[in-house]
Amino acid sequence: MYLRRRFRWRNRAKRMPEKTSDIWWLFSRQTVSITARESVLNSALLMKNRNFRHLPVLASSGRIMGIVSAQDIIDTINLTLKSSISAGEVKASLEIPVERVMTGQPIVVEPGDGLKEVIKKFCYHSVGALPVVNMLGVVEGIITLRDLVSLMGISSSPMNLPVSEIMNTNVITIAPDSALADCVELMSEMRVRRLPVIDGKEAVIGVLTNKDVLRHIAKIASGGSVLSGFERKVSDFMATGVIDIGHEDDVRIAANQMTTFGVGGLVIEDLPSRRIALVTERDLIKTLSSKRGIDFLMASMQYELETEDAMSRLSSFSSTSR
Repeated sequence: MYLRRRFRWRNRAKRMPEKTSDIWWLFSRQTVSITARESVLNSALLMKNRNFRHLPVLASSGRIMGIVSAQDIIDTINLTLKSSISAGEVKASLEIPVERVMTGQPIVVEPGDGLKEVIKKFCYHSVGALPVVNMLGVVEGIITLRDLVSLMGISSSPMNLPVSEIMNTNVITIAPDSALADCVELMSEMRVRRLPVIDGKEAVIGVLTNKDVLRHIAKIASGGSVLSGFERKVSDFMATGVIDIGHEDDVRIAANQMTTFGVGGLVIEDLPSRRIALVTERDLIKTLSSKRGIDFLMASMQYELETEDAMSRLSSFSSTSR
């Protein structure tokens, strides 16, 4: 592997103009993976400790068997909470092997696939991560929506496209005095990763994400003084430093803020209707692609792909939140 990397970097100058036809430079080669017999609980702890949202699941041969996401763990917790909110039962439900909750036969890409092929797979299959495998099915890395958003975010040139064109106005929210169990149920059944927390005046006072739930699971797993917790209020777990953006701001600004702050979504509160909206990583890739086309999306990234400075800045963002 070391010799292979040296060869690739040595030939980088020759291949720079062809970056969009080979994604080897974009995906992470420091992928953390798990085996199929590893517990769901250990997967949750690994995601929490490494700030990842997806983990490839490997056979003993190193070949990929599946992929497990934070959403899969939320679904598992939700099933348990329908009958109990005790910490012991939640913990026990997460001791099952990850092969029982993972997505088998995941959508993958190969190191030589082009950027257009990667974008197509993200959009068509509506996934958040694509393992990168070689011809033998062995995982060499992973590429996520955040990697693509980072490409958009490192540029300072406007895309001349307002956030309002791709934002989501059908936002699921929750009240601060709701139970954490209610949040888990909404995340699982509505297939969302984040819930804006709304006070009595319809103002956003915080955001709760599936990572906040994973952090609580880590406390339960450690024993500590946490005996339960899923009946506790949302306000005990939510993040209060809400990062927002205006609906008339350029989409490039949204990508830049997500990249800079390491978040997957931004709140929009300045709508004339006084409603709130969200713009997420998925909106920046999937919705933008469906509205303006893949070529437009690639054009928003391509200039930055040809500069050494952009590549060095990208590498500083691509090692987190996978």
